[in-house]
Amino acid sequence: MGLFGAIASVANGFQLVPAGTQSGTDAASTPAGSDAVANIAVASVPPPARPLPPLSGPLRSQANEIAARASGSSVRGDYLSEVGTLFAPADGSPGLAGGFETFGQSWRRLAAAPRDPALAQAVVRQGDAFAGSVRSLAGGVEKLAARIGDDVTAGLKTLNQTLVEIHHENRAIATQAALDQPSDDEEAKRDALLATVVDMTGANVFPRENRGVALYTASGQMLLDGRPGQFTSTAATDPVPLGAVSADGKITDGKLGALLRLAADGSKATPPRPADPAPDAEIVRKLRSQLDAVTNIALGRTRPKQPTSLSDAYDMAIPGDNKELGFGFFVGSNRHDLQVNPDLLSGARTLKPDAATAVAASLAAPGRQLTADGLTLANTSYGQFAGTVANIWNGLGAGAGRDAKIATAANALMDSYRQNGAPSIDLQGAVASLTTVQDALGTTRRIGHALGDFLRALDQIAA
Repeated sequence: MGLFGAIASVANGFQLVPAGTQSGTDAASTPAGSDAVANIAVASVPPPARPLPPLSGPLRSQANEIAARASGSSVRGDYLSEVGTLFAPADGSPGLAGGFETFGQSWRRLAAAPRDPALAQAVVRQGDAFAGSVRSLAGGVEKLAARIGDDVTAGLKTLNQTLVEIHHENRAIATQAALDQPSDDEEAKRDALLATVVDMTGANVFPRENRGVALYTASGQMLLDGRPGQFTSTAATDPVPLGAVSADGKITDGKLGALLRLAADGSKATPPRPADPAPDAEIVRKLRSQLDAVTNIALGRTRPKQPTSLSDAYDMAIPGDNKELGFGFFVGSNRHDLQVNPDLLSGARTLKPDAATAVAASLAAPGRQLTADGLTLANTSYGQFAGTVANIWNGLGAGAGRDAKIATAANALMDSYRQNGAPSIDLQGAVASLTTVQDALGTTRRIGHALGDFLRALDQIAA
């Protein structure tokens, strides 16, 4: 177990749960994606006041791991919190799940009084609000995708340039070594550059002859060894550098690794790959697919051995006269243009009263199997599916923000240790500095580790 796991164990009150297991009580009491943190303050560990001293050996690897985890968690927290905000509008509107539930309620009221024009108008109004929610979410996802693409592009550019600069410093240091001259200034510059690469990729640093260094990711991908690597991604928008290799699936840690996981889309591979089940992977792909599935609730036809679809329930009812809309309560082709039929919105046509009972039954019918990338629900209803989509992304946003605060606290603790240069860790002080995390994570099962592992990790620092 790394030092981050040890610090998390302190934060969790030395909950003695062996790694790889979970508490039965935890499993029952902590819902997936729930937000266990109300407000975690990390200011109890002050930021360093002067440049951090260089590290070597196991402690350097531990510090790099914590720094990369903090930067990666921050990226995930930023983006997943933004997604959660999309599904929980700040303007007080009901959002996707609430909008669909209100739409279903309006049909149930109309079914009880099918010829009430006010109730019919409420159905049209609530349908328009639901369709608008889908379109708004779809637009928000595309803005999010564009921002991720820009960040991936900028991150790869920074990484490629920094690797070249480290290579130049390696050569300058090697020259000084050959002349038996000191290279303190060059090594200080290189250390700052190395910190950038570690922050972006979680790279491991290996010493080489003539005071040089090599960089490899935790999975073994070479970043720099004798020569600097150059990287690209399917999510990047810049021209591909000469000789570049794909960073997709190869750089998975740090800030850039988090961005690449968020932006990945295995559906574009040949052959297409199933969606990655990890919650922080392929989020744009999953969001698009899940919103398409919600759109299909409005536009799709009845599937074999499934309850009648919403569209068919309306269309199969017989109109009473030519003023009633015969077909297509919802129209459009995708999540971006879904809308209530313009003839209903303008008042040129009215609803078919005979459709009300069938549509209300369709909206509430169980026994459906609905599938999208990253989500499959069996024996469900339309409303349960829409609610699950919204709840998943709300929960992920809250959980990612919590994880980012924990990682930031751990990184601040390590920086404080390095700044003070203490020969050993003050265990009681470390626990006290993370009491807010402890309070927030009293039931978070996935960071409970054994006390023995904690002490062994501290021994690495004290050594």
